[in-house]
Amino acid sequence: MAEEKPRRGALLYYQLASIILLLTLVGFSISGLWGLVKIAVPKLTEEYAWKRVSTFDRFVEDKYQEKSGVYFSKYTKEDSSSFLSKDQVEAKWKSAQQDVLDDERREGLRMIMLWLVVVLVCLPLYMYHHAAVKKARQAMEQAAVQ
Repeated sequence: MAEEKPRRGALLYYQLASIILLLTLVGFSISGLWGLVKIAVPKLTEEYAWKRVSTFDRFVEDKYQEKSGVYFSKYTKEDSSSFLSKDQVEAKWKSAQQDVLDDERREGLRMIMLWLVVVLVCLPLYMYHHAAVKKARQAMEQAAVQ
């Protein structure tokens, strides 16, 4: 039995699927590489949360008000039991910085895991569709020669 002549519609499908899968792989690869950057140097990513805690003054301005050398939360009533010393506020600031950096690293790890899942799913599909396109093109070229 002679080989079937490939249909142009099927070839178009395989070409479109290959392009879409390739673009998906490229996009998620960029995202995965950015995740590596987030894990390695989380301060470099300059997220909004980091900007809020990057300096002590910005942190204090955002959460506290200073009166007579002690700090009161902006969001609670002022009374003698709710004040904090500068050392306590600095400890809270350093803790907040570490929390933001840890969040950035977790986000980077999430991006890398998503990248790996996409590669594991899309790469075999891309290879299959790309091989089908090659095979169909070769069959069309042979059919045109005959």
